[in-house]
Amino acid sequence: MKVAISCDDLLVRDHYTELVETLGLVFEDAEIYTLVHKEKALLGTIELRKIHSTYLSHKIKDRNQLAKNSFLIPSAAKNLFIPCSVDVIINVTNGMSQGITKCEGTKLITYFYDHYYLNRKKKSLREKIFNSYISKWSMNTLAQSDEVWVPNGATKDFLKEFYKGPITVVNPPFRIDDYPVMPPTEMKFEYFAINVEDMSVDMAKNLSHFFSKYSLEYKFFGDDSHLEDMKYHKDDERFFGVKCSGELAPFLANSRAIIDVSNRAFPENALKGLSCGRPLICFESEMYKSYLGDFGVLWTKSTTESLIESIKDMNNLFHTFDRKKLHAIAVNYHETKFKADVRRRIFNDASKHSESCC
Repeated sequence: MKVAISCDDLLVRDHYTELVETLGLVFEDAEIYTLVHKEKALLGTIELRKIHSTYLSHKIKDRNQLAKNSFLIPSAAKNLFIPCSVDVIINVTNGMSQGITKCEGTKLITYFYDHYYLNRKKKSLREKIFNSYISKWSMNTLAQSDEVWVPNGATKDFLKEFYKGPITVVNPPFRIDDYPVMPPTEMKFEYFAINVEDMSVDMAKNLSHFFSKYSLEYKFFGDDSHLEDMKYHKDDERFFGVKCSGELAPFLANSRAIIDVSNRAFPENALKGLSCGRPLICFESEMYKSYLGDFGVLWTKSTTESLIESIKDMNNLFHTFDRKKLHAIAVNYHETKFKADVRRRIFNDASKHSESCC
Protein backbone atom coordinates (compact mmCIF):
# COMPACT_ATOMS: atom_id res chain seq x y z
CA MET A 1 0.00 0.00 0.00
CA LYS A 2 1.36 3.37 -1.05
CA VAL A 3 0.79 6.28 1.35
CA ALA A 4 1.35 9.99 0.72
CA ILE A 5 1.30 12.82 3.28
CA SER A 6 -0.06 16.27 2.48
CA CYS A 7 -0.14 19.48 4.51
CA ASP A 8 -0.77 23.21 4.25
CA ASP A 9 2.81 24.33 4.69
CA LEU A 10 6.32 23.49 5.79
CA LEU A 11 7.38 26.97 6.85
CA VAL A 12 8.40 26.72 10.50
CA ARG A 13 9.18 23.98 12.98
CA ASP A 14 6.32 23.77 15.48
CA HIS A 15 3.87 21.17 16.73
CA TYR A 16 1.96 21.16 13.43
CA THR A 17 5.03 20.28 11.39
CA GLU A 18 6.22 17.85 14.08
CA LEU A 19 2.93 15.99 13.57
CA VAL A 20 3.70 15.80 9.84
CA GLU A 21 7.20 14.60 10.66
CA THR A 22 5.85 11.91 13.01
CA LEU A 23 3.56 10.59 10.26
CA GLY A 24 6.65 10.40 8.10
CA LEU A 25 8.29 8.16 10.70
CA VAL A 26 5.28 5.83 10.49
CA PHE A 27 5.30 5.75 6.66
CA GLU A 28 8.98 6.00 5.82
CA ASP A 29 8.51 5.85 2.03
CA ALA A 30 5.74 8.45 1.92
CA GLU A 31 6.32 11.54 -0.19
CA ILE A 32 5.03 14.89 1.05
CA TYR A 33 2.78 17.27 -0.90
CA THR A 34 2.44 20.79 0.47
CA LEU A 35 1.24 24.20 -0.70
CA VAL A 36 4.35 25.99 0.57
CA HIS A 37 7.81 24.69 1.48
CA LYS A 38 10.58 26.88 2.81
CA GLU A 39 13.70 24.82 2.30
CA LYS A 40 15.94 24.17 5.32
CA ALA A 41 13.48 25.94 7.65
CA LEU A 42 12.60 22.79 9.58
CA LEU A 43 15.71 20.61 9.68
CA GLY A 44 15.15 17.12 11.11
CA THR A 45 13.98 14.04 9.20
CA ILE A 46 11.23 15.85 7.32
CA GLU A 47 13.75 17.50 4.98
CA LEU A 48 15.25 14.12 4.07
CA ARG A 49 12.25 12.92 2.08
CA LYS A 50 10.86 13.98 -1.30
CA ILE A 51 8.72 17.11 -0.96
CA HIS A 52 6.41 18.43 -3.70
CA SER A 53 5.16 22.02 -3.44
CA THR A 54 3.49 24.76 -5.50
CA TYR A 55 4.68 28.03 -6.99
CA LEU A 56 3.72 29.67 -3.69
CA SER A 57 7.00 28.41 -2.26
CA HIS A 58 8.70 31.19 -4.22
CA LYS A 59 6.33 33.89 -2.96
CA ILE A 60 5.51 33.02 0.66
CA LYS A 61 7.90 33.30 3.62
CA ASP A 62 5.62 32.74 6.65
CA ARG A 63 2.07 31.74 7.64
CA ASN A 64 0.92 35.30 8.09
CA GLN A 65 1.88 36.05 4.49
CA LEU A 66 0.18 32.84 3.35
CA ALA A 67 -3.03 33.87 5.10
CA LYS A 68 -2.91 37.32 3.52
CA ASN A 69 -2.58 35.65 0.11
CA SER A 70 -5.10 32.89 0.81
CA PHE A 71 -7.03 33.83 -2.35
CA LEU A 72 -4.18 32.16 -4.29
CA ILE A 73 -4.52 28.83 -2.47
CA PRO A 74 -7.42 27.24 -4.42
CA SER A 75 -5.61 27.57 -7.77
CA ALA A 76 -2.29 26.44 -6.25
CA ALA A 77 -3.96 23.40 -4.68
CA LYS A 78 -5.69 22.53 -7.95
CA ASN A 79 -2.38 22.54 -9.82
CA LEU A 80 -0.60 20.27 -7.30
CA PHE A 81 -1.48 16.67 -8.20
CA ILE A 82 -1.04 13.55 -6.08
CA PRO A 83 -0.69 10.62 -8.54
CA CYS A 84 -3.18 7.76 -8.83
CA SER A 85 -0.52 5.26 -7.75
CA VAL A 86 -1.10 6.50 -4.17
CA ASP A 87 -3.62 4.39 -2.27
CA VAL A 88 -4.07 6.58 0.82
CA ILE A 89 -3.40 10.26 1.50
CA ILE A 90 -3.08 11.44 5.09
CA ASN A 91 -3.64 15.17 5.02
CA VAL A 92 -2.71 17.36 8.00
CA THR A 93 -4.55 20.63 7.57
CA ASN A 94 -5.24 24.00 9.11
CA GLY A 95 -8.07 24.35 6.62
CA MET A 96 -6.46 24.42 3.16
CA SER A 97 -4.46 21.41 1.94
CA GLN A 98 -7.45 19.05 1.72
CA GLY A 99 -8.04 20.81 -1.62
CA ILE A 100 -4.88 19.41 -3.25
CA THR A 101 -5.90 17.47 -6.36
CA LYS A 102 -6.12 13.68 -6.12
CA CYS A 103 -7.55 10.77 -8.08
CA GLU A 104 -11.11 9.72 -7.38
CA GLY A 105 -10.07 6.25 -6.23
CA THR A 106 -7.46 7.48 -3.74
CA LYS A 107 -8.63 7.49 -0.14
CA LEU A 108 -8.25 10.81 1.67
CA ILE A 109 -7.98 10.94 5.45
CA THR A 110 -7.89 14.52 6.70
CA TYR A 111 -6.39 15.27 10.10
CA PHE A 112 -8.04 18.64 10.81
CA TYR A 113 -5.45 20.09 13.17
CA ASP A 114 -6.88 23.60 13.48
CA HIS A 115 -8.99 26.17 11.62
CA TYR A 116 -6.25 28.80 11.64
CA TYR A 117 -6.87 30.15 8.15
CA LEU A 118 -10.64 30.27 8.67
CA ASN A 119 -10.72 31.91 12.10
CA ARG A 120 -7.79 34.34 12.07
CA LYS A 121 -8.65 37.34 14.24
CA LYS A 122 -6.42 39.88 12.53
CA LYS A 123 -7.23 40.00 8.85
CA SER A 124 -5.99 42.30 6.10
CA LEU A 125 -8.48 44.03 3.81
CA ARG A 126 -7.68 41.49 1.08
CA GLU A 127 -8.40 38.62 3.46
CA LYS A 128 -11.73 40.15 4.44
CA ILE A 129 -12.73 40.53 0.80
CA PHE A 130 -11.96 36.90 -0.02
CA ASN A 131 -12.96 35.45 3.36
CA SER A 132 -16.36 34.15 2.27
CA TYR A 133 -14.94 32.61 -0.91
CA ILE A 134 -12.05 30.88 0.89
CA SER A 135 -14.27 29.60 3.73
CA LYS A 136 -16.73 28.09 1.26
CA TRP A 137 -13.91 26.53 -0.76
CA SER A 138 -12.32 25.08 2.37
CA MET A 139 -15.54 23.44 3.56
CA ASN A 140 -16.39 22.14 0.08
CA THR A 141 -12.97 20.52 -0.32
CA LEU A 142 -13.20 19.03 3.16
CA ALA A 143 -16.20 17.06 1.85
CA GLN A 144 -13.76 15.19 -0.45
CA SER A 145 -12.35 13.46 2.64
CA ASP A 146 -13.41 9.87 3.20
CA GLU A 147 -12.97 10.40 6.92
CA VAL A 148 -11.73 13.14 9.22
CA TRP A 149 -9.52 12.82 12.27
CA VAL A 150 -9.42 15.59 14.86
CA PRO A 151 -7.09 16.22 17.82
CA ASN A 152 -9.79 16.91 20.43
CA GLY A 153 -13.50 17.01 21.17
CA ALA A 154 -13.81 20.78 20.69
CA THR A 155 -12.60 20.54 17.08
CA LYS A 156 -14.95 17.61 16.48
CA ASP A 157 -17.92 19.70 17.66
CA PHE A 158 -16.82 22.55 15.37
CA LEU A 159 -16.62 20.30 12.29
CA LYS A 160 -19.93 18.53 12.81
CA GLU A 161 -21.59 21.64 11.44
CA PHE A 162 -19.69 21.40 8.13
CA TYR A 163 -18.74 17.75 7.57
CA LYS A 164 -21.26 14.89 7.59
CA GLY A 165 -18.84 11.97 7.27
CA PRO A 166 -17.13 10.03 10.08
CA ILE A 167 -15.12 12.17 12.52
CA THR A 168 -12.75 10.47 14.96
CA VAL A 169 -10.67 11.92 17.78
CA VAL A 170 -7.05 10.81 17.32
CA ASN A 171 -4.81 12.20 20.05
CA PRO A 172 -1.90 14.13 18.51
CA PRO A 173 1.71 13.22 19.35
CA PHE A 174 3.79 14.91 22.03
CA ARG A 175 7.44 14.11 22.72
CA ILE A 176 6.92 13.27 26.35
CA ASP A 177 10.26 11.49 26.75
CA ASP A 178 11.97 14.90 26.55
CA TYR A 179 10.11 16.04 29.70
CA PRO A 180 10.48 13.41 32.46
CA VAL A 181 9.57 13.60 36.13
CA MET A 182 12.79 14.48 37.97
CA PRO A 183 13.91 12.75 41.23
CA PRO A 184 12.30 14.50 44.24
CA THR A 185 15.68 15.08 45.89
CA GLU A 186 16.62 17.49 43.08
CA MET A 187 13.49 19.64 43.33
CA LYS A 188 13.15 22.92 45.25
CA PHE A 189 10.03 24.44 43.61
CA GLU A 190 11.21 27.99 44.21
CA TYR A 191 9.58 29.96 41.39
CA PHE A 192 6.57 30.21 39.08
CA ALA A 193 7.38 29.55 35.41
CA ILE A 194 5.44 31.90 33.13
CA ASN A 195 4.99 31.26 29.41
CA VAL A 196 5.02 34.71 27.79
CA GLU A 197 4.63 33.79 24.12
CA ASP A 198 1.00 35.00 23.95
CA MET A 199 1.09 37.35 26.93
CA SER A 200 0.48 41.06 26.53
CA VAL A 201 3.05 43.56 27.75
CA ASP A 202 0.58 45.04 30.24
CA MET A 203 -0.18 41.65 31.76
CA ALA A 204 3.53 40.79 32.04
CA LYS A 205 4.20 44.09 33.81
CA ASN A 206 1.27 43.62 36.20
CA LEU A 207 2.39 40.11 37.06
CA SER A 208 5.95 41.30 37.64
CA HIS A 209 4.65 43.96 40.02
CA PHE A 210 2.50 41.42 41.88
CA PHE A 211 5.31 38.91 42.34
CA SER A 212 7.70 41.61 43.54
CA LYS A 213 5.13 43.01 45.99
CA TYR A 214 4.62 39.59 47.62
CA SER A 215 8.29 38.55 47.39
CA LEU A 216 7.49 35.53 45.22
CA GLU A 217 10.05 34.29 42.72
CA TYR A 218 9.11 34.02 39.05
CA LYS A 219 10.73 33.48 35.68
CA PHE A 220 9.42 34.16 32.18
CA PHE A 221 10.12 31.60 29.47
CA GLY A 222 9.51 31.44 25.72
CA ASP A 223 9.92 34.11 23.06
CA ASP A 224 10.10 37.37 25.03
CA SER A 225 11.11 39.73 22.20
CA HIS A 226 7.97 41.81 22.81
CA LEU A 227 9.08 42.38 26.43
CA GLU A 228 12.50 43.90 25.75
CA ASP A 229 11.57 47.15 27.51
CA MET A 230 10.90 45.24 30.74
CA LYS A 231 14.43 43.90 31.00
CA TYR A 232 16.77 45.59 33.46
CA HIS A 233 19.73 44.53 31.34
CA LYS A 234 20.69 42.03 28.65
CA ASP A 235 21.12 39.11 31.09
CA ASP A 236 18.06 39.77 33.27
CA GLU A 237 17.66 36.50 35.20
CA ARG A 238 13.87 36.84 35.24
CA PHE A 239 13.86 35.94 31.53
CA PHE A 240 14.74 32.33 30.75
CA GLY A 241 14.07 32.73 27.01
CA VAL A 242 13.73 30.04 24.37
CA LYS A 243 15.58 26.84 25.27
CA CYS A 244 15.90 23.30 23.98
CA SER A 245 14.19 20.49 25.89
CA GLY A 246 17.45 19.59 27.67
CA GLU A 247 17.42 22.96 29.44
CA LEU A 248 13.68 23.61 29.52
CA ALA A 249 12.71 20.31 31.18
CA PRO A 250 14.65 20.80 34.46
CA PHE A 251 13.57 24.46 34.51
CA LEU A 252 9.89 23.48 34.36
CA ALA A 253 10.31 20.53 36.71
CA ASN A 254 11.74 22.78 39.42
CA SER A 255 8.90 25.34 39.28
CA ARG A 256 5.99 25.60 41.70
CA ALA A 257 3.60 25.73 38.76
CA ILE A 258 3.48 26.71 35.10
CA ILE A 259 1.41 29.74 34.14
CA ASP A 260 0.27 29.42 30.53
CA VAL A 261 -2.11 32.06 29.12
CA SER A 262 -1.67 30.94 25.49
CA ASN A 263 -4.57 30.06 23.22
CA ARG A 264 -3.20 27.83 20.50
CA ALA A 265 -4.28 24.75 18.62
CA PHE A 266 -2.25 22.50 20.93
CA PRO A 267 -1.25 23.31 24.56
CA GLU A 268 2.33 22.20 24.07
CA ASN A 269 3.91 24.20 26.90
CA ALA A 270 1.16 23.20 29.32
CA LEU A 271 1.76 19.52 28.52
CA LYS A 272 5.50 19.98 28.95
CA GLY A 273 4.78 21.21 32.49
CA LEU A 274 2.41 18.33 33.28
CA SER A 275 4.88 15.83 31.85
CA CYS A 276 7.50 17.18 34.27
CA GLY A 277 5.01 16.69 37.10
CA ARG A 278 4.03 20.33 37.67
CA PRO A 279 0.52 21.80 38.02
CA LEU A 280 -0.86 24.52 35.74
CA ILE A 281 -2.67 27.81 35.75
CA CYS A 282 -4.38 28.38 32.39
CA PHE A 283 -6.99 30.64 30.87
CA GLU A 284 -10.25 28.76 30.56
CA SER A 285 -10.98 27.48 27.04
CA GLU A 286 -12.89 24.51 25.68
CA MET A 287 -9.98 23.65 23.40
CA TYR A 288 -7.44 23.39 26.23
CA LYS A 289 -9.91 21.60 28.52
CA SER A 290 -10.35 18.95 25.81
CA TYR A 291 -6.66 18.20 26.13
CA LEU A 292 -5.88 18.81 29.79
CA GLY A 293 -8.99 17.98 31.82
CA ASP A 294 -9.28 19.38 35.34
CA PHE A 295 -6.79 17.54 37.55
CA GLY A 296 -3.76 19.67 38.32
CA VAL A 297 -5.12 22.71 36.48
CA LEU A 298 -6.50 25.91 37.96
CA TRP A 299 -8.68 27.37 35.21
CA THR A 300 -9.04 31.13 35.38
CA LYS A 301 -10.73 33.92 33.47
CA SER A 302 -8.62 35.82 30.96
CA THR A 303 -7.98 38.86 33.13
CA THR A 304 -4.95 39.85 35.17
CA GLU A 305 -7.06 40.09 38.33
CA SER A 306 -8.40 36.54 37.99
CA LEU A 307 -4.96 35.24 37.12
CA ILE A 308 -3.43 36.80 40.25
CA GLU A 309 -6.12 35.24 42.46
CA SER A 310 -5.33 31.83 40.94
CA ILE A 311 -1.61 32.36 41.58
CA LYS A 312 -2.40 33.05 45.25
CA ASP A 313 -4.42 29.81 45.39
CA MET A 314 -1.72 27.80 43.65
CA ASN A 315 0.92 29.09 46.05
CA ASN A 316 -0.93 27.18 48.78
CA LEU A 317 -1.63 24.10 46.66
CA PHE A 318 1.43 23.39 44.49
CA HIS A 319 2.94 20.87 46.94
CA THR A 320 -0.28 18.80 47.17
CA PHE A 321 -0.32 17.39 43.61
CA ASP A 322 0.97 13.90 42.87
CA ARG A 323 3.67 14.45 40.25
CA LYS A 324 3.23 11.01 38.67
CA LYS A 325 -0.51 11.60 38.21
CA LEU A 326 0.23 14.90 36.51
CA HIS A 327 2.74 13.17 34.25
CA ALA A 328 0.12 10.53 33.39
CA ILE A 329 -2.08 13.18 31.75
CA ALA A 330 0.67 13.91 29.23
CA VAL A 331 1.14 10.18 28.54
CA ASN A 332 -2.18 10.24 26.64
CA TYR A 333 -0.30 12.10 23.91
CA HIS A 334 2.82 9.94 23.82
CA GLU A 335 4.34 9.88 20.34
CA THR A 336 4.56 6.08 20.45
CA LYS A 337 0.82 5.80 21.14
CA PHE A 338 0.06 8.10 18.22
CA LYS A 339 2.22 6.07 15.82
CA ALA A 340 0.59 2.81 16.92
CA ASP A 341 -2.91 4.31 16.61
CA VAL A 342 -2.29 5.61 13.09
CA ARG A 343 -0.64 2.37 11.98
CA ARG A 344 -3.56 0.32 13.33
CA ARG A 345 -6.19 2.52 11.68
CA ILE A 346 -4.49 2.55 8.27
CA PHE A 347 -3.44 -1.10 8.02
CA ASN A 348 -6.55 -2.55 9.66
CA ASP A 349 -8.66 -0.59 7.20
CA ALA A 350 -6.52 -1.83 4.31
CA SER A 351 -6.92 -5.40 5.55
CA LYS A 352 -10.72 -5.07 5.75
CA HIS A 353 -10.81 -3.61 2.25
CA SER A 354 -8.68 -6.47 0.91
CA GLU A 355 -10.99 -9.07 2.51
CA SER A 356 -14.11 -7.41 1.12
CA CYS A 357 -12.59 -7.40 -2.36
CA CYS A 358 -11.86 -11.13 -2.19
